[in-house]
Amino acid sequence: MTRLLREPLLHFLALGILLFLAYGWLSGRGVLAGDRIVITQGRIEQLAAGFDAIHQRMPTASELDGMIEEAVREEVYSREARSMGLDQDDTIIRRRLMTKLQFLSEDTTPVSEPTDAQLQEYLDAHAADFRVERHYSFTHVYLSPQRHGEHLGADVQALLAQLHRDATADASKLGDPFLLELRFDDVAANELERRFGADFETALRSLPTGEWSGPVPSTYGMHIVLIRERNNERTATLADVRDDVRRRWMQGQREQANDRYYADLRRRYAVTVERPALVDGGASTTPATASR
Repeated sequence: MTRLLREPLLHFLALGILLFLAYGWLSGRGVLAGDRIVITQGRIEQLAAGFDAIHQRMPTASELDGMIEEAVREEVYSREARSMGLDQDDTIIRRRLMTKLQFLSEDTTPVSEPTDAQLQEYLDAHAADFRVERHYSFTHVYLSPQRHGEHLGADVQALLAQLHRDATADASKLGDPFLLELRFDDVAANELERRFGADFETALRSLPTGEWSGPVPSTYGMHIVLIRERNNERTATLADVRDDVRRRWMQGQREQANDRYYADLRRRYAVTVERPALVDGGASTTPATASR
């Protein structure tokens, strides 16, 4: 037995067996260590539902196989990237993780529906954010500067006098052709500014209602305007802006919940901020340490 144990051939055989076992262990290390990728039935159903939402049909067997393989590829790359530390010190990844955690905290701390009293209190505190802007209903007659030239002012006054004499005159048959409507109903001030320019809307604020007035300048030329109704800017009531107030109130509650969640998390950490010492208004390379 002693002679057998000293045989070189036996030594080589034992070494080969050890190498074989070591290679097998290393090659199967991922599975043994728990690096197993499992694409669950729930995940497959999620992939199929996502495909259906985009394409309005369920995927074929080959399309589903392709999505499953892509999910495996994504998981393999993700795990390998993390094992190499590629997820560290990456601003995009860090911000994405922060956002996901904020969303998670919102899901775990749902906000209750507000009462009318709470909405009214919020509206009272933020009244300036919920103004109902000025609205107009009016008819106008347009005169083109290009057509009338130096006679534009006189032609405006002549047409205005005609409209004052004959209140039943058909305004649509007077003046020059115009690209936009000649009659507007309940149009908001900002819409008028967008269409006619700020000077036009400003002029309409002080015109009398129920009579033809002018000239009123716009980005197109001159107008004679009949204000039929004008609702001036005012503070909104809850009935006017309930949905908007509710949305803003709910968002404020979620932000407050996030702030409380962050404050609780921050207390778990000892934060040290190494600020650079300022010399002559500039930052030196010598750090000054402050703890919080």
